[in-house]
Amino acid sequence: MNDSKRIEYIDAMRGFTMLLVVAHHVAAFCLGIGDYVPSIHPVLCEFRMPLFFFISGFVLYKEETIWNASYATKFLFVMKFSAQIITTSIFFFVFLIINHIGVMEGLYTDSKLGYWFTLSLYLFFCVYAICRYVLYLIHCKSIYTDIIILSVGALFFLLFYVPSVFSKLPIENDIKDLLSMEKWGYFLFFTIGTLFRKHFNMVQTILDKTPVLMICLVIFFGFNLYYVELRATHINLLELTTALTGIVIVFSFFRIHQDLFKKDRFVGRCLQYVGRRTLDIYLLHYLLLPVNLKMYFTSLAEHPIPIIELTITLIIMLIIVAGCLVISRILRMSPTLAYLLFGVRKR
Repeated sequence: MNDSKRIEYIDAMRGFTMLLVVAHHVAAFCLGIGDYVPSIHPVLCEFRMPLFFFISGFVLYKEETIWNASYATKFLFVMKFSAQIITTSIFFFVFLIINHIGVMEGLYTDSKLGYWFTLSLYLFFCVYAICRYVLYLIHCKSIYTDIIILSVGALFFLLFYVPSVFSKLPIENDIKDLLSMEKWGYFLFFTIGTLFRKHFNMVQTILDKTPVLMICLVIFFGFNLYYVELRATHINLLELTTALTGIVIVFSFFRIHQDLFKKDRFVGRCLQYVGRRTLDIYLLHYLLLPVNLKMYFTSLAEHPIPIIELTITLIIMLIIVAGCLVISRILRMSPTLAYLLFGVRKR
């Protein structure tokens, strides 16, 4: 298998995940739908961001990559820095100006007003690149490399995802918020994504010859039936389990129905296009969210009807994504703007 070749259903799955992100933000910021109301969004949130980081790790891994000093430096400061740091900073400050928010107020928020994802992802790139470079220097065997990378991911999960541990870290809360440290636990799912890609043939064999998918379905929906009871006593195990099983379920669905997500099919063509423009949509959609709609949907938030809420969410989400793609297409017509705003390097 050629690791450099794009897998169509993975691009489609990335597009699907981006749609989930926008849909959640529409429900939360535009309709005022919170986690406390009967809605499909809290269920989707259990695996939405873990899936996004999983895919990021999956598409990053290339078997032929040699993580020496030259490549690690090029990867971090030439290939990724502009797209992850410069572009995010530009949109972040534009968002602050438009919404009349002070710079320090914006910086000292854990979520960076929504722009935390690309910043945290760049940190994950740094940690992963450093680990691979050190392991390359000591000529670590492949199996030990996998164990060490996964262990680092598990350590990040323990330190930054488990509230009882995170709260006891000897770090000021302002520093935690400035660095969005509470989000660093997602590195575990990033590392799992790289390992899925590295052992892709074995993963497919396991999914084909064992009832892994059925087990994950039973666990995921079973845990959600008793979510309130389990959350009170086993919240960390619950969130990790639903995230991992949710990833396997979505991954398996797109793989099983991969013919539907090819470029010659309408659904596949649309999702793949969204998947190739996830950065553009992510950066732009915060500027297009009609947050003033919340005042018109107070009754929906107070007396929610899931099917109506979902329908309205999807309609608004599709309009926003379409707007992002149109604006992205226009901006990308200029090579300079394409580089500054989306990190597209000139050919």
